[in-house]
Amino acid sequence: MDIILAHRQLDFDALASMVAAQKIYPNSELVMDGKPNVYVQDFLALSRDQLRFRKAQDISVDEVSRVILVDTHELHRAGQLGEKVAKNHTVELEIYDHHPYAGKLKPGMVIEPVGACATLLVEKLAGLGLPLSSFEATLIAIGIYDDTGSLLFDSTTVRDVHAVAYLLGQGANLGVIAKYLRRPLAEEQKELLQQLLDQGQTEFFDGLPVYISYAETEDYVGGLALLVHRVGELEGADTWFVLVKMENRVYIVGRSRGRGLPVNGLVQLFGGAGHERAASATVKDGELPVILRQLRSAIKSRANRPHMVRDIMSYPVKTVSPETKLGEVEQNLLRYGHTGVPVTVDKRLVGIISRRDVDKAIKHGLQHAPVKGFMTTKVLTVDVEAPWEEVQRLMVQHDIGRLPVVEEGNLVGIVSRSDVLRLVHGGSVPIETQLVRERSVAMRQDILNLIEHLPEEVRNILESVRDTAQEEQCSVYLVGGFVRDLLLSVPTQDLDFVVEGSGGQFAQALMRKIPEGKLTQHVKFGTAQIIFPDGSHLDVASTRWEHYSFPGALPQVEESCLRDDLFRRDFTINSMAICLNAERFGELVDYYSGKRDLQQGKIRFLHNISFIDDPTRMLRAIRFAERYNFSLAKETHEALHTAIDSGVLVKLSIERFTEELMLIFKEVNYLAMGQTLIKCGLFKAWFGEDLIWNFSLDDLENSAQWSLNMRWLIAISNMDTANIEKVLERVSLNRTLRDETLAFMGLRETLKVSMTLSEMDRVLAKTPKCVVSALARDEHYKKQISECLEAGQKINMSVDGKLLIQMGVKQGPKIGEILDRVRTAWLEGRIRTSEEEQELARQWANAQR
Repeated sequence: MDIILAHRQLDFDALASMVAAQKIYPNSELVMDGKPNVYVQDFLALSRDQLRFRKAQDISVDEVSRVILVDTHELHRAGQLGEKVAKNHTVELEIYDHHPYAGKLKPGMVIEPVGACATLLVEKLAGLGLPLSSFEATLIAIGIYDDTGSLLFDSTTVRDVHAVAYLLGQGANLGVIAKYLRRPLAEEQKELLQQLLDQGQTEFFDGLPVYISYAETEDYVGGLALLVHRVGELEGADTWFVLVKMENRVYIVGRSRGRGLPVNGLVQLFGGAGHERAASATVKDGELPVILRQLRSAIKSRANRPHMVRDIMSYPVKTVSPETKLGEVEQNLLRYGHTGVPVTVDKRLVGIISRRDVDKAIKHGLQHAPVKGFMTTKVLTVDVEAPWEEVQRLMVQHDIGRLPVVEEGNLVGIVSRSDVLRLVHGGSVPIETQLVRERSVAMRQDILNLIEHLPEEVRNILESVRDTAQEEQCSVYLVGGFVRDLLLSVPTQDLDFVVEGSGGQFAQALMRKIPEGKLTQHVKFGTAQIIFPDGSHLDVASTRWEHYSFPGALPQVEESCLRDDLFRRDFTINSMAICLNAERFGELVDYYSGKRDLQQGKIRFLHNISFIDDPTRMLRAIRFAERYNFSLAKETHEALHTAIDSGVLVKLSIERFTEELMLIFKEVNYLAMGQTLIKCGLFKAWFGEDLIWNFSLDDLENSAQWSLNMRWLIAISNMDTANIEKVLERVSLNRTLRDETLAFMGLRETLKVSMTLSEMDRVLAKTPKCVVSALARDEHYKKQISECLEAGQKINMSVDGKLLIQMGVKQGPKIGEILDRVRTAWLEGRIRTSEEEQELARQWANAQR
């Protein structure tokens, strides 16, 4: 005979597990040995016809061949019948339990850390495809809801939630479930809860608060998990332990909200188990005073200093002085996206000025007034050594989003609501930095696979950077275009690294591992460059923040953190980084969702005044969009036109505009980029009028082979000389390109005059080839240039200066004249063979004697 047993103090989870087990073992008998709790008694009083239990005293151990034990793994907890069965070693035993178990699992034991034992049975029922009646599904669901606090206890797992969903699909009735769960505590539970509240208190272990309570009762009282949950709710504890002695056992239950102590390590000392937020243990024949003393000692040895303000604040802090003009403060607030800024004198906090007050003053024309007349001098602050709970209290009490952090009166940092949220909610609220890290870890292997396929020399450099970071004990990241193109699987050689520390010092240390490079440092900008013999290079920089004194200016550099360093960049797709430290090698840092925009094909700026700060970003936006066949995000597209209409582009230096423009001409898809520059009005805003540029897509196939100079000359080929001269006033071309542009205009003017074939040949011979090729595409000159070039291709001169000297011509200008006449004869078709050439040359040589 197979029998199903549970512990003597039958609760809903045990009852539900027994019923579910009987569905799996249909020939088994439900056996009750003990007294159910009062709520189960009420349920059974109405359900005896559906649930047929046999009494333990009616069961002969000799008849039992197998026991299915649920909601406990100890047979002696199943009453006298269980103890008898334990002595009979011929009886087969199968166990389903979710309570902590420190022993070694044996065949037939299913003990897993879920919120309710019934969950384990539901999973097996679903796996076997066994249907349930509405009554059975409802009862089993009550068991899961009861043991998980309606899925709210910290011990609840996703498996419990899935099990409930399955039961609802099988017809579980939520109205009935609610009726049995919405019940008052039984009298014995009330008495036990009152004991726990009366005898509990918060104790501090190296500053860490832990609530400890204890109670004692002669009889077993069910629902201890519920009582522990109530204690935690009433006391608002982050970590709490409840110890209850019932009968001859002491039950230890620990709970944590995730920012306190991990409780599983503590209960393991007493033979228990669980996880960091919920764990329990049972000590047989234990004494409360002894166990309490042991628990306090264990907590003390494991307690970590709680988070102080110093641990969560942000620094360095952007500040202004009392003499700073309000107009400058307005720009700073706009640049950094802050709602206020502290005012300091020699690092000492003297006030704070809010954006609201600045805006009001600016509206009254007071942009030149100093901050000191408008700042608030009564500033709430928090000390750097204060516990983080103090920050939470002040923010809630005064409705403040950011608090300055001071140390001996000096401003040393600032703490925000998001910093507190990270501690209050831990992993339950997905704040940005957590999501960034989770996404990074999830795709780390993908990044490593991409790195594995890089050229060997690049991988060697990355490994050298990793090892140097370990030696220098600093964080190093691969950033910018390399990361973007790596994720797009586009080959690139631009290696840019940022160091949270001294970029120059790191570069010097890196040189020891790659000595073949040559180091150049730029102290003003906090950057360094290592150039290799083949011309390739890598850049190293300290994490920094850049801001612009006026639109189009070169950036002013401040030391900052990685987040700010990435925020200073132009677009989200260029604001990603890959950590190269050994323990995080390959992790993607993506604060601004650059990976998402790569996948969606969007060019998106990082902040609203991006194009105002640096107007060259408008050209880069177009360049990247056409290079990757992306589109501008809606807000970026609108901001580009706003920036153009505002006239900010004309404040850009000619040199910086030209540099960015030439990068466009180097792109494979430069023709489409040129068309976009015209359509969006950027060219008109820069050059002052609509010019006839030539970016015809009909040339797309041929343009791939053209040099940069050739592309430039064709782009301006439709303009007249006056307009080309206007263009030259607004660009700063290198000497070669400028000379060829002038040669282009000069040749075009020359060809307007009628010339002989030989005259044209002499002109073309003195003109750069790309100028000739560009002009040969013009329909006005194509025929005459082509005829001259084709005639020139037929020339097969064998006569040279040496041969003429042998013929008796003296060295001097006469040799050049004869050679020129020979070439002209070839062009005009008067010479067709080498013999004719030499005969004519001999005649002219004899005439010179």
